[in-house]
Amino acid sequence: MRFGAPDYFWLLLLVPALVLFLAWAAVRKRRALARFAHRSMVARLIDHHSAGWQYARYLFLLAGVFFLVLALTGPQFGARTEVGKRRGVDVMVALDVSRSMLAGDVKPTRLERAKHQIAELLDQLGGDRVGLVVFAGHAFVQCPLTVDYGALQLFLDLADTGVVPVQGTALADAIELAARCLPESEGQDQAIALFTDGENHLGDPVAAARAVAARGIRIFAVGIGSPGGELIPDLKTGGYHQDREGNYVKSRLDEEILEKVAQASEGAYFRSTLAGGEVGQIHDYLSQMDQREFGSTRFTRYEERFQFCLLPALLCFLAEACLPEGRRRAGEWRGRFA
Repeated sequence: MRFGAPDYFWLLLLVPALVLFLAWAAVRKRRALARFAHRSMVARLIDHHSAGWQYARYLFLLAGVFFLVLALTGPQFGARTEVGKRRGVDVMVALDVSRSMLAGDVKPTRLERAKHQIAELLDQLGGDRVGLVVFAGHAFVQCPLTVDYGALQLFLDLADTGVVPVQGTALADAIELAARCLPESEGQDQAIALFTDGENHLGDPVAAARAVAARGIRIFAVGIGSPGGELIPDLKTGGYHQDREGNYVKSRLDEEILEKVAQASEGAYFRSTLAGGEVGQIHDYLSQMDQREFGSTRFTRYEERFQFCLLPALLCFLAEACLPEGRRRAGEWRGRFA
């Protein structure tokens, strides 16, 4: 036999505490009756009272508490071995950490909005393997495929514009690296979730999307920013980023390139919104994809037997409530003049 919640054994201390309370209450009652009338008179006035019946009620009450605590500890005996299989899809998240993601046309910044929506996506996934790639002028694997969402969240929190030393935006490099992190598969059970403002300075992301689509990988792109654009803050000077000629640089959301990337891979494009409905739509797409088996785990399931303690507890409480305090006498005292 084993117990599922042995910490509840501490509640057994209620039994001796209840004994002390009942004893204290009995003494207080006896003293109160002694102050009210003489013992012989009390015996005539309360002719149905019996100490034996009262002690029996106390005994049933204590037994009910004892069995109720045992039921709370979750007694278990009898076991069977089961095999649990983990199934899901592989998802590589590609996060743009280029300097343009510091623009504040979405609050608080594009980068913070993207990180928040990735965290929302992790909250909705269950059983899927997820990895993280960050990119600017180059792409780097921040976290390989894992089912430990807590660890991936730590890497996500650390992602900022300083983790990639080479500035710029290489969408094609990010797509190719994310695809290399995904194992070979025969079904459509792999996807890339791309969070970026769409600005591209290196490579051909559409061609890269077609290449990964040939492997059955779908790309779901989320555009962060606004078509009107915003100036890029310069963290070193506290002003805004300027080009070599001294002109301020405005970064704009390039939805056209992201739509082409999504279409080339039979995926979907979404613009980031404050409501965040696009995260739920991505999850719906992922849930409709083929599921693959990542592995199986053999575990022992124990049979819960708390009912064997709960039933006696209920019967004890019922008996305590139904028992009288004593047995009435056949004759009734009618006073001194009867």
